[in-house]
Amino acid sequence: MHASLKWWLPLISALLFCASFHPVNAGFLAYVALVPLLIYSQIASGRKAFFAAWGGGYVAFAAGYWWFAYTVPAGPFLVAIYMGLWFPAFTWAVRRMGLLWSPVIWVAIEALRSTLFGGLPWLLLGYTQHESLEVIQIADLGGVWLVSLLIAVVNAAFVCPGRSVRIAAAIALILSAGYGYFRLPTIEMVDGPKIAVVQPNIPQNLKVEAIRSNATAIDNYKKHYALTRQAAEGKPDLIVWPEAAIYKGLYVNVDKEPEWHENAWYGALLEPAEKTGIQMLIGVLVTEERSGEDDQYTNSALRILPGKGLSGRYDKTHLVPFAERYWFFKRIVQAISGLRLAEMKPGTGFPVWEVGSERYGAQICFEAIFPEISREIARNGASFTVNISNDGWFKSSGELDQMLAMARFRSIENRMHVVRATNTGISAFIEPTGRLQSVLEVGGKVKEVEGVLEGRIRLTRSSSLYRAAGDWVKWGCLLGALGALAGRIFVDRNKKAA
Repeated sequence: MHASLKWWLPLISALLFCASFHPVNAGFLAYVALVPLLIYSQIASGRKAFFAAWGGGYVAFAAGYWWFAYTVPAGPFLVAIYMGLWFPAFTWAVRRMGLLWSPVIWVAIEALRSTLFGGLPWLLLGYTQHESLEVIQIADLGGVWLVSLLIAVVNAAFVCPGRSVRIAAAIALILSAGYGYFRLPTIEMVDGPKIAVVQPNIPQNLKVEAIRSNATAIDNYKKHYALTRQAAEGKPDLIVWPEAAIYKGLYVNVDKEPEWHENAWYGALLEPAEKTGIQMLIGVLVTEERSGEDDQYTNSALRILPGKGLSGRYDKTHLVPFAERYWFFKRIVQAISGLRLAEMKPGTGFPVWEVGSERYGAQICFEAIFPEISREIARNGASFTVNISNDGWFKSSGELDQMLAMARFRSIENRMHVVRATNTGISAFIEPTGRLQSVLEVGGKVKEVEGVLEGRIRLTRSSSLYRAAGDWVKWGCLLGALGALAGRIFVDRNKKAA
């Protein structure tokens, strides 16, 4: 290789990495996306090598998170400054520890960027295989992390000298696909409750305007309500509205036992269940009042029963960093973004509720990308989970496809049906195998469309190792990589001292 060409290798990896995800969705490229970066780790070092790798990482994550720009124009470029650092971190660690350690190091890095600073487990390598159902069934053993590890092993096999590593990688890939081939028929399906999802397709500017304009807020509500009357004709067991369907007007005093203000918006909250006689799950923003203290806000899902009213509340526990939770950076974030979003109060716990003979939990927005949250809901006895979301912020971008792909892994990991209920798309029923049972499609489109998705969801009584053991692959790789790296540094220092 010509000496000057090596500096382009991180960029090549970045482009292959991005193309593996939506909107390109060329998942097969993931099996070679790390190859240029692995070669680079063996032939480049020093300060220039660091900045070249950082540049590649910057491109990878700026392009991967380009849809951030819909909310914060500078967002992708700012996030990529930090996220891009993981590329040189990877090449440095591989150079110190050797190519055979690269799969473990890659998953360790995914673990770190999924945990630090609130965590953003997005663009994990395993998600590129969301359409390869047989291969990704191993997620019920070790989560998406095990799929990432498998892909990283295949990448390493292309670079490691000798046939033994290539043979081992081929065997791992065959065993994974074989596991899925034989596992899928063992997952017996049963009919669950009949669900109807209301997707109103309200542009985000109208949702924001509803905070200031009561007329707009009422118009938005009426759109949900009209679709609810349509959904009720099919006599479902549960009707779901998306995240933040009611954007204002719901107040609860929490000085003692929660006491809701019975105003017009509270009446509007209860009315759909009363008029249809059907259980409702509605996404709302709640204002909590305490005497002598500032109001606090929660992003919540409320369960409404006909004749009984408000019968359950879940408050979003994992808040979006720098959008719902600011720490010390609120003024900086607001200055950069121009948004004036209130800081949210995180919830505690993951309640499950009954519908018919089944139990379900709720997740809000990007909580579906955190495997541990879905696992907790499953361990609390839910046979399905409802992920309500408002992806209207991101219009018809690849973010909507990426969210759906990640939700498919949550169903496999816990063998639990996932209902995606969104404002603008993509609403879907996802079977415990990860198969898309049905997707709301109108006129050939699944994004920025209005309609009702309804059907009897399919459930299973099967469980999984992941549900029992959790993120053992994630933490095992992280601890293994850190331990091996510490050992390598210790040995190298002793050699220098000698």
